[in-house]
Amino acid sequence: MSKLVEISIIGKVSGNVNADEVVGTRITIKKMYSSLGEVLPFVSARAIKFAIRQALKDMGFKVDPLEINTNAEETLRLSDSADPLEFVDNDLFGYMRTIGGRVPGGGALKRQAPIAISYFKALKDTPIKAEFAARFSRVWSEKEEPPAPFEVEVADFIGKVNCIMYECIGDFSREKKIAEGLLNQLKGKSEKAKIEEFLKKTPDNLQPEERKKRIEAFAKIFLTPMYVLPRRTNSLNIPEYYAALVVLSENGALPVFQYLDWDFEKNKVNSEKLKKMLEREEIKENAKEIMMIDYENKVEDVPQEIKLVSVKEAIEKIKEFL
Repeated sequence: MSKLVEISIIGKVSGNVNADEVVGTRITIKKMYSSLGEVLPFVSARAIKFAIRQALKDMGFKVDPLEINTNAEETLRLSDSADPLEFVDNDLFGYMRTIGGRVPGGGALKRQAPIAISYFKALKDTPIKAEFAARFSRVWSEKEEPPAPFEVEVADFIGKVNCIMYECIGDFSREKKIAEGLLNQLKGKSEKAKIEEFLKKTPDNLQPEERKKRIEAFAKIFLTPMYVLPRRTNSLNIPEYYAALVVLSENGALPVFQYLDWDFEKNKVNSEKLKKMLEREEIKENAKEIMMIDYENKVEDVPQEIKLVSVKEAIEKIKEFL
């Protein structure tokens, strides 16, 4: 049996919080296109994790500062520290650190992320607008330059982000087996010394109290929300959450994400889709508990099988379950 928690959240994002490339004088917004040609702006999973790392750091946890591996080829030199005991993000979001580079006998210390996060993507076709701005020379500069105009693409959209939390948070036994396999494979003494240090320092499992602390911290940051999205355009943005679906399962992932949707005519969560979710026998039989958080009174006519809970109650349930 494999315990996991599935979380799906609908919320509102405004501005250009995760800028894409610069085309001429325009800073574009990240967007994808549906099969119907819809323009769907999004915030990348990488940007959301970056924001959550900062929130974890603000809560007093140590996060990976990254290391420069001079023995690796240029594209791989900046790497994870591969220390899930010391750095909470190495535990929650995984890591990959090359040892010995791409040479015979080389390998990598790696960990599959126990917490997987999707894009925060718009739910329907969204217009992209341009915000005009200019950069002015500073008063202390030696030579006054004329203003440099530029454009920033912005969007205001209701989107959805999905997350899966696996029970292997704080469990490093698999990573130690990978390291032991590398120890026999590597030839260089310095590379072997790094593996031996990893094996010596890293326990099979995190202490239960510290593990619960990490689970609670992530759930609190993600569900509240307590993270600030990247501010590439100097505009502060914390997502405005409307509703969250939280499903506890003991038999692997269930197809629940597709059933949390938004009714744009009613400006509410689509309750008909939630009812359809409960018509699927595999979900009814394998979901230990299904919960819903209503942040802004946007949830109506919820089936009785779905329990309405507060953020605090959901965090406690997740902590106890995992």
